[in-house]
Amino acid sequence: MRLNYYEFPETIDAHTRFLNGAISLKAECLVGGTSSKGCPYLPAGVYGCKECPNFHCTDAENVLAGISVTEAKKLLRQFGGHAWTEHCERDGSVFEVTQITLKGNNSRFKYNRHL
Repeated sequence: MRLNYYEFPETIDAHTRFLNGAISLKAECLVGGTSSKGCPYLPAGVYGCKECPNFHCTDAENVLAGISVTEAKKLLRQFGGHAWTEHCERDGSVFEVTQITLKGNNSRFKYNRHL
């Protein structure tokens, strides 16, 4: 099994990380709302605070896990940072870690044993 990860550079702010897939750890409503239920500022067709343009993330995780190689390469082109793939045994232990690079094919891995 392969698990792909991407780590944002330290210069990227929390809201930008959130908008690109990172999990929000702390957020606030820019207009002072406390719930999406009955919020007069929520646009039509939007049903949750996270989709509202007034939702602002103030703290987000720095690493995205379980993404595709294509998504990792897209984020590398856009922001920089670094991405890697963890190759796991059937029992879940990691036996190899490879960097994801923008050049070349990162999806062809040859193992010397059957997983």
